[in-house]
Amino acid sequence: MYDNPSITYSSNQEPEVFGAMLIIAIAVVIGLLVGTAISAVLCYFISSWLKEVPEEDRAMTPGKVWFLLIPLFNFYWMFRVYMLDIPKSFKNYFDRQGDQLVGDCGKNMGLWLCICTFGGFIPLLGSLVSIAGLVLYVLWLVKIHQLKNKIIADRLSISQA
Repeated sequence: MYDNPSITYSSNQEPEVFGAMLIIAIAVVIGLLVGTAISAVLCYFISSWLKEVPEEDRAMTPGKVWFLLIPLFNFYWMFRVYMLDIPKSFKNYFDRQGDQLVGDCGKNMGLWLCICTFGGFIPLLGSLVSIAGLVLYVLWLVKIHQLKNKIIADRLSISQA
């Protein structure tokens, strides 16, 4: 009964199996490289936007944003970046300026972005949650970019006055 395996490969199928495995491995490596490159570009943008916040208002130094590129550690660090320190840095600046119109500077959006990141691991539901997380990420980036532009505009209006 166990002497005859139900699946047999003829000797001419082994190169095909190896070729398929090689293609999959190359695709995974390319995917990881592209994903890391995209993450690095986003870290660059977030870091440069944080540099526009005066140093006394920053809750995080711009260089620490790059910790998001560390595998597994980034699951903790994203809460610090998206929900806590970046929004707090912008909020500190606008509170000091007396501007209450900026709201929470993306803190709640950052919280839901982080929740959606973990929700993406839920089977079946994960795809929808990941799409929602991607939309929230884009909205958070737009919010932080607008706040950065507002700081630059404030700085220009002060220097022209």
